[in-house]
Amino acid sequence: MDISFALVAARGPMSAILARLMPMIAAAFLVVQTPAHACVLCLPYPQETNADQVIGSGTAVFAGENPVKPFSYVVQETFKGHYDGSAIPLFLDSMTGRALRLNPTLRVILVQNHPGGIWTGLGLAGSEYQGVMRQLADWYADSKTPAERAIFFAPYLRHEDRRLAELAFLEVGRAPYATLRNLKTNVGRDDIYRIVNDFFHVEWHGLYILMLGTSDRPDDVAFVRAKLKTAAKYRLTTNLAAYATALIEMTGADGVTRLAEEYFVKSGRSNGELLEIVKALSVQGTGGAVELQPSIIDAYGRLLAVHPELAGYVANDLFAWKVTRFVPRLREILNTGIGLDEASRFAVAAYLSRSDEGGSSKGGLAPPDDLR
Repeated sequence: MDISFALVAARGPMSAILARLMPMIAAAFLVVQTPAHACVLCLPYPQETNADQVIGSGTAVFAGENPVKPFSYVVQETFKGHYDGSAIPLFLDSMTGRALRLNPTLRVILVQNHPGGIWTGLGLAGSEYQGVMRQLADWYADSKTPAERAIFFAPYLRHEDRRLAELAFLEVGRAPYATLRNLKTNVGRDDIYRIVNDFFHVEWHGLYILMLGTSDRPDDVAFVRAKLKTAAKYRLTTNLAAYATALIEMTGADGVTRLAEEYFVKSGRSNGELLEIVKALSVQGTGGAVELQPSIIDAYGRLLAVHPELAGYVANDLFAWKVTRFVPRLREILNTGIGLDEASRFAVAAYLSRSDEGGSSKGGLAPPDDLR
């Protein structure tokens, strides 16, 4: 998104506010981001994967236990870069050593950032995991988009090697939602339900809930509705965004309307709940069911009417979608400043600065004839 725009002509108190905020507006887009990727729905936190480590390394090897020096490593294969033959100063713990002895096909993945640099152990790898690592050795930083990486790893999501399945989950879980909608995987419906009903894998639920959302089976739709009903009743936020995204995928504009009525209109909802619904709407409107943008924009209008303090969280979408119908409301919210934190003020000011405040619509939001 290009935010290197000029300040509109100075005019009245609104322009005074903008003039004060403009030096910091660009930062707002780094702080108050509405999510376009599935990672915010699937993963509770960003995580560097073993794939990242191998791709970013200078040297990567498969190692086993040194038969003449217990608790130390010996390199058995160099699959990336050049290994100079020097001793690797890492301790091989007894549990890893036992696993290597019990299964001769296992190897430990070790990476070195540059010649003579620090070595890092990435854990055990079975035969197929090793094959995946060899393929990654030919990749380099940014050579694959998140979507391409997700497509590569998707077939391993339910692999019998738990370590490989976990790597696949982390890679697929941070792909754009548009990719997930069309992703063909070997994950069966029974497997999806087994995961989403497993309390001990709650951090995995988001991705599989989104997969379930691509179903049009009545019992699957009923399952998602029931989960959302429970979440609304007990004011739960865990995986709320994922279930909301799935409902919209399954039921379209009706789902958007139901979520807005339940969360944006009814009183007593926490900001945590509201923001989870905003995440779902933003993901669908940006990278999913973009044909639902009019319904999502209407839902945002209901949010702004009741919860002005959350204006900053929808301003970026309104900006990106060239929506100007909320200019008066957002100007009012910014002028009063009620409940807005600094990042939200910046985001709202940035949105307003692209409106036709200065009498010119060049490079700005849609002119009045295109109000939505």
